[in-house]
Amino acid sequence: MSQESSWLLQISVGPVQEFIAAARRTRDLWFGSFMLSEISKAAAEAVRDAGAELIFPEPNGDLRPKSDLNVANVILARASGDAEAMNVLAEKAREAAVTRFKAFADEAFKKAERWIVKERWDRQVEDVIEFYAAWTEIGTGEGAYKAARQKVARLLAGRKNLRDFLPHEGEFGIPKSSLDGLRESVFRDGKVPAVAGLRLKEGEALDSVGLIKRIAGDERFPSVSRVAVDPWVRGAKEETLRELTPHCEALVEAGAISRVRGGEAFPYEGTAVLLSRHAAMLAECELKYRPEEREVVREKVRAACRGINGILSALKPQDSPQEPYFALLVADGDRMGAAISEIDGIEGHQKFSSILSKFAGEARDIVKKFHGVCVYTGGDDVLAFLPLDTCLGCARELHEAFGELLKAYTSSKDQRSPTLSVGISIGHAMEDLEDLLEFGRGAERVAKKGIRDEAADQGVDRNGLAVVVRSRGSGAVVVREQWRCKNTEGREDTLALADVSLDERLHYWARLFSDGAIPNKFPYELRGNAGFYRGWEAGEVLKASVRDDIKRIFRRKDVTLSDEEKKRVEGYIDSRLCGHRDIERLSDELVIAQWIGFGIRQAKGGDR
Repeated sequence: MSQESSWLLQISVGPVQEFIAAARRTRDLWFGSFMLSEISKAAAEAVRDAGAELIFPEPNGDLRPKSDLNVANVILARASGDAEAMNVLAEKAREAAVTRFKAFADEAFKKAERWIVKERWDRQVEDVIEFYAAWTEIGTGEGAYKAARQKVARLLAGRKNLRDFLPHEGEFGIPKSSLDGLRESVFRDGKVPAVAGLRLKEGEALDSVGLIKRIAGDERFPSVSRVAVDPWVRGAKEETLRELTPHCEALVEAGAISRVRGGEAFPYEGTAVLLSRHAAMLAECELKYRPEEREVVREKVRAACRGINGILSALKPQDSPQEPYFALLVADGDRMGAAISEIDGIEGHQKFSSILSKFAGEARDIVKKFHGVCVYTGGDDVLAFLPLDTCLGCARELHEAFGELLKAYTSSKDQRSPTLSVGISIGHAMEDLEDLLEFGRGAERVAKKGIRDEAADQGVDRNGLAVVVRSRGSGAVVVREQWRCKNTEGREDTLALADVSLDERLHYWARLFSDGAIPNKFPYELRGNAGFYRGWEAGEVLKASVRDDIKRIFRRKDVTLSDEEKKRVEGYIDSRLCGHRDIERLSDELVIAQWIGFGIRQAKGGDR
């Protein structure tokens, strides 16, 4: 073997589950994703600094700590040397990853060391990072790189299956982490003490990873409650927000809420203006203080809550913050594996890597433009929280940006380029975060595969948009279609509804709800009507009856559509409704549009 052989090195960094999936608060989720990216960046930078040529992540990307570049947990690079040099290179990458993680750990430890069992902390921190590496020599001739890439992927998969199982050194009688149950709590008495200012809740049992995600770093990540009230903030009068500010500042000073980044007009947690959450907010705040301090804090928080209540109670009911529902958006690229496999050569993969990095940057800007917050944007993955009124526009712009950047990568088999499937899950901000995440990922799966995984059989899988509503006390309502080109001719209000895409149609229905043209009870009455037609024999009689019946319902006095809107709706009924299932699908569209309409109505504020 040549002393200066060319090698392909692939590295995987983790643990993904602990850093990202195990989260009780949005801050845990965001910081876990951020930390995993930072650790991967450190490993990639060590590989590049040692003279290797990066393929994934972007070869010329900014790998400095806290740069805007998000790096996935898999690194691919070309390096020169012998087999021992590859071993040394992999070890440098591992040391860099561990060092970066320990920097986060040290920061968290300094903030909470008074309450931590140091020996237990040190033992856990040494056993967190999962690092796997594999390498293979790149041969010569046509297809050598592609063959090496396939081989190194198999080698890495095999290496990960041979995980290093270190002996567990648990402690009897110490509570396990309440996030994932993997390790013991690092606190002296097992559970979090009453600590003001550290975003900790008394009674939680947190291991080293859980505590690092909760208190390392200074950035205040917006909670889902803040995202949920954002339409109201944008629609509220400046005078109202000014009046609320001193009371919100008092809550911040007492530790009842936090300031959050962004949202300059109202940089506070959404719970501040959700009157139904004030009692729980006070109870949680009190637990952060010693018993002798609680009476003073209690009165301060109560006074602030009374002030907020007085301001909001003076508003009209429709002008007050509504129930905190928001949209969780999960997007993922389609046919990415096929696109990558057709690229023959390192230079082509490096260019592809740069394009994915560019999309990640654009995705962050798009989410911000639509008043949302990104949890993660990397490559072809996006996870973000968005207000109800902007989620559809954000999904559309993400889809178009992705398609534009990757349109050149057409498949030789079917001449199709990679696309972006987007799932939107609308849920209540007070639901368990793990459930909300699972609902969002479920929506993304529906976007790719269909509501009952039927899309592939019908030839319409992937390149989809799915929107799911899970309101409290009700089952899920789902709609899904493949993306269509957006109408760009300025005829959104006149083009036949059957000819526009799902996102445009939902926004049309939502606008009618926000304007009061369709009453809120209407979708449910429509669904009840569908039951009448179950069991009818398919045919022209059924079609005519269904269409006439639904048109009659739309002509009721409490449905105040203009003549042009009536004509447009009736055209949609004629083209789409043939039986009871079609009525149910229309009802589902209207239910989902109704929730989006709530957000639109709030954002209009005094103009509605």
